Amino acid sequence: MEKKRILIVEDELEAADYLKEYFNGRGFEVMTAATGEEGLNLLISQNPSLVLLDIRLGESLSGMEVLRRAKARNTKADIIMLTAVEDRNVAELARGLGASSYLTKPFVLRDLEEIVLSHLKA
Repeated sequence: MEKKRILIVEDELEAADYLKEYFNGRGFEVMTAATGEEGLNLLISQNPSLVLLDIRLGESLSGMEVLRRAKARNTKADIIMLTAVEDRNVAELARGLGASSYLTKPFVLRDLEEIVLSHLKA
């Protein structure tokens, strides 16, 4: 059986590496991107099953813009927004743009894993 592929778009390299190691250890193929542009390119070219996408990505494209462009291209990946932005309006906007889930930081890793698994089983 082919490994499910996860793309992590996160500008905090320690957080990205931690999530990559965590999900690699659970049998997933994991790619990371530190900028919105890099994340969008990998999303389009590598066709991951799921994307963990930070909203704030420094000086690059924002996570919301990556989400908007990805959905405009009809990408099939489920996109889970990960952010420190705890704002109901932002969460509603993200879901309106096509995000599958919205999880605020800090989060419990087991909660994230449950969300990831539920989306990959669907």
